[in-house]
Amino acid sequence: MKRLRTSTFAKLTTLLAVLVIPIILLYAYSHQVSINVVRSAVEEGQRNRLTFFMSQMDTMIDQLTKYSVIASNDDGIKSYLAERSGSTPMERIDSQQRITDMLNMQIATSSWDSQILMYLMQYRELLTTDLSARYDAEYLAHAHKQNWTYHRDSRGQAFFSWMRTSVSSQDLIVEVRFTDQNLVNMLNRLKQDGDSEPFLYAPDGTVIANSTSVEETIQMAAVTLNELQLGEEGSRIVQSGQGKYVMNYVLSSSLGWYLVDFVRLDSVYSPITLSSALFYISVSLLLVLVLLLTLLLYRNVQRPISRLLHAVRRIRDGQYMTRLKDVPKNEFMYLFHSFNNMAEQIEELIERVYKESLRSKEATLKQLQSQINPHFLYNCLFYIKNMANLGDKEAVVAMALNLGEYYRYTTRLEKPTAPLEEEVKLVDNYLTIQMLRLQRLTFEIEVPDSMMQLEIPRLLLQPIVENAVIHGVEDQLDFAMIHISGEIEGSRCRIRIDNNGQGMDVGIIDKLKQQVEEPLNERGGFGLWNIHQRLVTRYGKHAGLTFSESPSGGLRVELFWEIPSRGKEG
Repeated sequence: MKRLRTSTFAKLTTLLAVLVIPIILLYAYSHQVSINVVRSAVEEGQRNRLTFFMSQMDTMIDQLTKYSVIASNDDGIKSYLAERSGSTPMERIDSQQRITDMLNMQIATSSWDSQILMYLMQYRELLTTDLSARYDAEYLAHAHKQNWTYHRDSRGQAFFSWMRTSVSSQDLIVEVRFTDQNLVNMLNRLKQDGDSEPFLYAPDGTVIANSTSVEETIQMAAVTLNELQLGEEGSRIVQSGQGKYVMNYVLSSSLGWYLVDFVRLDSVYSPITLSSALFYISVSLLLVLVLLLTLLLYRNVQRPISRLLHAVRRIRDGQYMTRLKDVPKNEFMYLFHSFNNMAEQIEELIERVYKESLRSKEATLKQLQSQINPHFLYNCLFYIKNMANLGDKEAVVAMALNLGEYYRYTTRLEKPTAPLEEEVKLVDNYLTIQMLRLQRLTFEIEVPDSMMQLEIPRLLLQPIVENAVIHGVEDQLDFAMIHISGEIEGSRCRIRIDNNGQGMDVGIIDKLKQQVEEPLNERGGFGLWNIHQRLVTRYGKHAGLTFSESPSGGLRVELFWEIPSRGKEG
């Protein structure tokens, strides 16, 4: 069989791969070359675009810088400084108005929103086009001369400032300001020219973005820039959760800030991506046509062999009910019939061994049921002793009665099943005992009367409730709650045990689900695995345990099974 596969189907498949794979590899190489060329063109175009924009911005800023020189050399301000001490108040007001008009005429020639401020240090006086500005000695003391700096005033207004001392008079300081909104407007115009995300970035991490920027993209770009050693200009490829971006940056010679622009590569590569998709579709159609030529061989040889191998793997994995159907009308008919006979014999043998193992487990379980848990009994007897010393007869009587009922039921071994009513009564006794010991514990049992007479395997509920108390709520200091509810829909029954403990992680719950589904082994236990297997053995594969997070915060354990019909019961 191996020789047949090697000489026919495998050889044709190998030949097909030898023909198609080099074509795909060559196209993949040419596709990558095209992407590199386009990326280089995009980067170059973005850098040229940013350089042109930066030159415009630096020209505008340099023009504002010259305003300080022109204003400090104006004859009007020189005359005002020379004659101020000997002039009258009215003359000073007239001179101040002329100077202010001169300053307004200068800033009117600029398209930016800017202001000029003239500080007369000797007289602590301010002449400015900004009516809201005030003389601030502390601000002047900490100001950087002849360097554009970024500030934010008490009103939250952000602005750039250039300050210099007049050459003609050391008592005169001239400051030029412009708001960051001027830069935002320019960034908005830059963004309109393409699918990009331009912003200004200072070496200290400060960012000025366009008004329609995406905050997540800007933050991601700023973090990337903080980690880089930036030169005067450059380009980088940045990977984020939303895809790849081309990041270009240019340094401003006037401000010392970087103009940064982000362009998403997906939008640039869309034509190449489309042509690539069309190519791969064409290759796929070619493969389909070639594969049609091998269909006859596949249907008559490869497919029966694959089905047979798959069935053998299922038998190996423990799925002994596997049978081969749709037996082909050729030489494989004999192999399929032989496999089905072999699988049937294996299933019968495993079934006998499995049932024998379950009977052994059940016998061991009955032996364990007859044993008394010393720790639980000692706690109950110690409680009775304490209550007797305190003279609380009602607590002593309640504990003794519930303890007697509890052990009377757990040591009964005459039959393997019991009505659900008796199981609920056992749980009630157990929880009453625990409630007497742990006064912060309460419980509720809401099982409909229509379920009470259902026959179920003994000791299904109590071990789960015991786990909920011991592992769920016993160690918590707050109010503890156990809630047991049942429902029946048609022939499907469910019982849920909820607690308000700390619960379990999703990973632990998934592991618990996997453990109760594992097949029988030499280390088989008698806890939740035993309960799950007893349900599956009695009611079939549509029964068992499931685990999930409880609405009350802890763990929910749910038992489910279907009531067998009379025919099945018989």
